[in-house]
Formats: sequence, C-alpha cells, structure tokens
Amino acid sequence: MNIHNPSFNPSNLLVNADTHSYSRSNKHLKFFERINLLCKTIFQGFSSLFFNYLKKDLLQFQWRKLLGEQKEIVISNFTITHLESESDVSLSSLSQTSYFAPPSSRLSFQDNTHLNISSFQKSLLMEKSPYFKSLWSGSFQETLQDPLALTQKEFTHLLYSLINANFKFPFEDIPSFIQLADYYQLTEVVKNLEEQLLNGYKSEKFKFFNSNEDSLVELKELLNFAQQYQLDTLKNYLELTAVSSLLNQTSQLTEFEKILNYFSNEVEALNFSENAHLTDAHLLALKTCKNLKVLYLKKCCNLTDAGLSHLSPLVALQHLELSDCPRLTDAGLAHLTSLVALQYLNLSECSNFTDAGLAHLTPLLTLTHLNLSWCYNFTHAGLAHLTPLVALQHLNLGHCRNITDAGLAHLSPLVALQHLNLGWCSNLTDAGLAHLSPLVALQHLDLGWCSNLTDAGLAHLTSLVALQHLDLSWCYYLTDAGLAHLSPLVALQHLDLSNCLSLKDAGLAHLTLLVTLKYLNLNKCHNLTDAGLAHLTPLVALQHLDLSQCPNLTGTGLAHLNSLMALQHLDMSWCHNLTDAGLTHLTPLVNLRHLNLTKCPKLTDAGLAHLAPLVALEHLDLS
Repeated sequence: MNIHNPSFNPSNLLVNADTHSYSRSNKHLKFFERINLLCKTIFQGFSSLFFNYLKKDLLQFQWRKLLGEQKEIVISNFTITHLESESDVSLSSLSQTSYFAPPSSRLSFQDNTHLNISSFQKSLLMEKSPYFKSLWSGSFQETLQDPLALTQKEFTHLLYSLINANFKFPFEDIPSFIQLADYYQLTEVVKNLEEQLLNGYKSEKFKFFNSNEDSLVELKELLNFAQQYQLDTLKNYLELTAVSSLLNQTSQLTEFEKILNYFSNEVEALNFSENAHLTDAHLLALKTCKNLKVLYLKKCCNLTDAGLSHLSPLVALQHLELSDCPRLTDAGLAHLTSLVALQYLNLSECSNFTDAGLAHLTPLLTLTHLNLSWCYNFTHAGLAHLTPLVALQHLNLGHCRNITDAGLAHLSPLVALQHLNLGWCSNLTDAGLAHLSPLVALQHLDLGWCSNLTDAGLAHLTSLVALQHLDLSWCYYLTDAGLAHLSPLVALQHLDLSNCLSLKDAGLAHLTLLVTLKYLNLNKCHNLTDAGLAHLTPLVALQHLDLSQCPNLTGTGLAHLNSLMALQHLDMSWCHNLTDAGLTHLTPLVNLRHLNLTKCPKLTDAGLAHLAPLVALEHLDLS
C-alpha cells in the first residue's frame, strides 16, 4: 500500500467531514444547531481516529507475526505504521512524515523487478544513507531510471536491517551484504553486520582457522576485508585472538616466523601475554610488522632487555603492555625512546626498574596512560622524569611505597590528569596532597591505605570539583571534621570510606550535598549508629551501599533507607543487632538485586518473609 500525503491542513478533520461542511455559511444557524453540528463533526473525527488505531494495531500484529516467521515480505505492501511498530531506529523526526515526507518512489533492480518505496521508507533511506539522499535529490551520476546493482531480495534485507537491528542474516552471506551496505553508504547496517560476523566467530572459538596454508590465506583475506571496509572491531578481535592464538600455539621459532609472515603487512595488534615460550628471538621476528600498533607482553617471563631492543623499529606502536616481566631492567627501557607514538605503557610489577629507568620515558610526550604500580624502587627523584609528560591523563603509582610528598610536587604540572592512583603509598602525608590542588581535571583519585592522612590533608582536595571517584579507605585518622572538606565535590559518584575507624554519625551529615553518589562504602565504620543513617536520606541516586560490620546499626536505622529507591546492592553483613522487624523497612527497595545479611544472628524465617516484595532480588546471602 502506498501512502498518500496530502498537504497539511490543521482543520481537515472539520472541513472535510463526510456529511457536514463547517464553514462561514453556518453562522446564520441557530446557536443550538451550530453546537449540535460541531459536536457531530468532532465525534466523526474521533471515530475516524479510533478506527485508524484499530487498523494500526492489526497491521502491527501482522508485521510482528511475519517477522517472527522470517517470511519474505513485500515492502510495498507496508505502511508507515507497519515499519515504525517494529523498528529499533529512532524515528521521532519521521513520525510527522504523513504530511511532510517526500512522495513515494519506484525502484528497479538488476533482476528486472520493481518495488514501490513508501514515503516513510524513502525518508529513512535518505536520512541514513548519503547515497540515497544524492540519488533522490538528482545530484548523482546514477538515476532512478537505472536499475540498482542488487536484487530486490538483497535490497529488502538491507532495509529490514536498517529498520530492525535484530534482523539476522545467514552467517555465510554477511560479507557480501557488508559490501552492498558499504556501497550504498548504509553505515548503521555495516556496523550491525560487523557485530553479527564477530559474534559468529566468537561462538565457534576459531575452529575456522589453523596453521595450514589454506587456512592462513583465508584468515589473511578476512583481515584484508575487515581493513578495506573499516571493520575495526572485527579486525582487532581477529588479530588479538585468532592470529595471536596461532602464534602462541607454536614453540618453534621457524613456525612462528612462517605464520607471522602471512600477516606482517596487515597486523596491527598482537597478544603474547603469558606465553612461556616467547623469547627475545621471537620479538626480532616482529621487525616486519611495520603497522603494529598494539602489543601485549604481560608475564612473558623469558623476555630480557635485549628483547626490547627489537621493538625499536616498531615506531607505529601506540599501546605496549610489559607488566610483570621480571627480567626487565632500566637498560631495557632505553630501547623504548624511539617509540614516540606511544600513548599507553604498562610497566607495573616490574620490580627491577629504578628512578634511572624513568629517565628514558621523557621523550614519550604522547603518553596518555602510564602504569607504574608495584614498582617498589621508585622514589620522589624518579617522578621528576614524568614532569615533561604533560599529555598524561591516567597515572597509576599504586603500591609505590617509597614515594614521598616531595615526589608529588613533580606531578603538579600534569594538569591533564584525570585518573591518579596513589593507593598504598603509605609515606604520603597531608603536605603531599597540597601538590594535587592544581590537578582540577581529576575525576578519579585513589588514596586508599594512605594511612598518614588526616583531616588537614582533605582540605587540599576542595578544588578538585570534577572528582567522580574518591577512595579514602583505611585512612583511619580521618574524623567527622575532615568529611566537611568533601562537601564541594558535588560530582562524586563513588566514595569509599571503609575502615575509617574514627568516623561517627556527625560526619555523615557532610555527605548530604553529594546527591550524585551511586556508590558509598562505610564498611567497618564501627561508631555509626541508626541516627547517622538519617543523613543518607537525600542520596537518592545510591545504587550500592555497604554498611557491613557496623555493629551498632539496628532495624530502626533501616527506616532511613526507604527513600533510596535506586539501591541495587545492600550489604548489612555482620550487623549483629538486625532483627526481623527491621527488614520490613526494606520492602520499598524494589530494585534491590543483591542483599547480604551474612552473620546477622537475630534474623529468623519470619523476618525473611518481609523480603517477598523484592522481586528483582537475584542474590541473597544468609550464610
């Protein structure tokens, strides 16, 4: 059925009524006659809308039934209502096309068939595809008189996929449909098909590929296909799993080189993590991989500094993972100076690195992510070498226990930092936090187990108003007064105060302004009582609340949680004073999915009956 779209007239329902014409000539009718006529006309309009609604409902049912049975559908027989009922695409802008859409069109195909495209379908194609927009605007070398270079069935399948992202193609046909969708510039369909192809390969766990020559050629062609059509997600997955798996499965260097030579021109990512057979000689074979951008070498225990020298020619590298390689030393880092395109470098758990090694990182000015956690030998002197790395956004110094306040002074120029991990840097004091004040772009700050921090230190954080994640766990010198310095941090979504043993009820009052909080951990805050929970009432965005091992809490305190309707995870384990009556206060929390009541000895079966309304509950721990 083709849709006819007359020019819009807001008075159509009245002017074009079947039996009456409400016009100026009616002004001489008696007043009650005019009212009677108007009522009849309005009634007819609403009746028409009602029967149109019934027709729409029937068409929607037919559309769903046909899609469910995967029958071939003649597109020209569908109306706008048909297509909108099942589409996952946002069509709000097209919902008004009954008056403004372009007229329907007729398409011809290479199999000598024709198809009438409704105004809705035409609008959708023009919106989603520059090709069809140019075609119908007349500014294209091809014309509507020329058949499209595909069959009607192929076109229909592409249109199905554009309308309904859940429409599935036969696995073996996906590559050809990607080519068609790319030619007709249907970007959304290409991405949908890429996801289907990716899921297909994942489900088979690479039974498709082995080290036989035919299989390697097939994999190479697939990688080239993915690159040609910019299927980056698929290409990255195939390289990090299929190609890397084939290389990791061989312990023989000659076989390794043979397989690698098939892909050296195409490959951009390789993963050799935890490969016990990988040696420095294997890295030498990578010299032909000029386009390599991502390389994972985590826990490659046999790699030495000499192996890193073979990475020097790989100047396209952007992402390098070297964590937990125990034989690497400062001398190895000297070989990284040529990798000036590096953006991500992970050196965590390489315990031989010292301050001298960090000096070799100063040329890597494009670094945005640097992980130095668990490198015990770094001191404040080593951090001086990080000062030129002004592009850094993510810096992990967790468990670098020799870092002191003087070291943090070298971080002040790194104003692009968004994520800073100083957890378990136990020598840091309040004075050190003063150097963080200029880092106003920080969104994530981990100070867990910085056990020397006091309330005075938190005063230096007040300028960090972009903070969304703050970990202060095991900062057991913090008191209620210190939490007052957190009040300006209104963007906070994650706050960990677990094991802050000195906190009391009054401290929680300073959290009432943090209304964007989604995660709050108060585990082992032993001094909290029911009165303190009253200060949590405004935190209606909370999804995760940990009150475990707060022994003074009772069922009365749970009454203050009634307003936290967004809660999904609640931990009340080891709260010995909880009773059956207290659980009644949890019944409004209908979004709860995880509830931990471990070691709450006063609870009985009668109390658990109060949890019946929590129909979203997935995990209940009563051990």
